[in-house]
Amino acid sequence: MAELTPLQRAYVRKRSKHHEVDPSEAAGELNIVPFLDIVMNMIMFLLATTQAVMAIAEIEAQLPTISRGGSGGGSPASSLNLSVTIVNDGVIVAGSGGKLAPGCASTRTGRVMTVPKVGGRYNWDALTECVARIKSDANFADEHQVTVSADPNVQYEHVIAALDALRSKGDDELFPDVMLSAGVR
Repeated sequence: MAELTPLQRAYVRKRSKHHEVDPSEAAGELNIVPFLDIVMNMIMFLLATTQAVMAIAEIEAQLPTISRGGSGGGSPASSLNLSVTIVNDGVIVAGSGGKLAPGCASTRTGRVMTVPKVGGRYNWDALTECVARIKSDANFADEHQVTVSADPNVQYEHVIAALDALRSKGDDELFPDVMLSAGVR
């Protein structure tokens, strides 16, 4: 067998030398810092996107207030306390005097549908006409508040359409202060 030269022996020694493993590599641990950086960037992006979407989908509404005793602000009989309830059969409009009959000219007791569905569709124009008739009464000209509630089976788009129908008629403001109430079941 041929004898190795000193240069060859140095090369073999250098190449066959046992290398010490880094302590982090010896334990088998992964470096997850870059992964966490990516996750944090994704979270920040999602939060910023959600904030932008929430600002667009905001509906201005007020919750009803609870008061005790006499407030001195007028008798309950003189206030309108307009309430609109959206159900599967149509829309019920009620006030302090009771439920309004169809046509919004008089009140009626019992199961009354003030604005019934026409052809399976809600008649939002008739609802606007009804509340405009209420607003034109001299006793309620200063009223601005209406409470809206809906059956849980009523679609959200119908609630929004009712809100639009109650707020104004053309350029005339009807009941801009809308309060949402719990469902009717």
